[in-house]
Amino acid sequence: MSILGFGGAELALVTATMAAATVVQVITGVGLSLVLIPVLALAAPALVPAPALFAALGVMLTMVWGRLGLVDRGEIASGTAGLAIGTAAGVVALTFVDPAQLPRLFGVLILIAAGMALAGLQFRLDLRTIFAVSLVSGVMGGLSGIHSPLIGIVYAGQPPDKARATLGLYWIVAYVLFVGMYALAGRFDFTDAGRSVLFVPGIALGVWVAARVAGRIDTARMRAAMLTVAVASGVMLVARG
Repeated sequence: MSILGFGGAELALVTATMAAATVVQVITGVGLSLVLIPVLALAAPALVPAPALFAALGVMLTMVWGRLGLVDRGEIASGTAGLAIGTAAGVVALTFVDPAQLPRLFGVLILIAAGMALAGLQFRLDLRTIFAVSLVSGVMGGLSGIHSPLIGIVYAGQPPDKARATLGLYWIVAYVLFVGMYALAGRFDFTDAGRSVLFVPGIALGVWVAARVAGRIDTARMRAAMLTVAVASGVMLVARG
């Protein structure tokens, strides 16, 4: 069986990876790209980063649904400004990168993102901090599709419903900016949009699983597993690149 040029084994891997990434994202509010992009960059590079993140908008909508009233508009505005500037800078910088070096660049940025998550950083929740971490996140996202996990650290001490809603909307903004700027740069087209459909089964499965394990799963172990996968994939990309 082949769909859009992808065989059964590849489709199974895409579904399983997207399901795992969706569970991590829905439960913790961050981590989707840090799970999804490294694995698929190795196994199905034609699906990353833009097709994967275009599909991931569906995951973020489930986080925001029914919770928009909990979102602070000022915080989202600051995040949007930082993301817009950073993403534009990242996409422009990408034009100067030799395509043959992209796997190595992806690997390096994956390891940087994992390092940020492991560093034990703490941030105050204020508009300047949101702008600054969003600027960094946008640059990294524009270069690789892997936005930094710093915004998750900013919201770590907030009430779970507010954090989930805010981060869901934040990532919607981030991914819309990313896909839009990639399209303007000629890096995302209708073929890529069609490929994003391949992620739908994994999203549906992940949302279903997350609804049943939320509150019962050890988030610390989930985070450790996520970072292990990311680091291993990053090292392999650097070595193979």
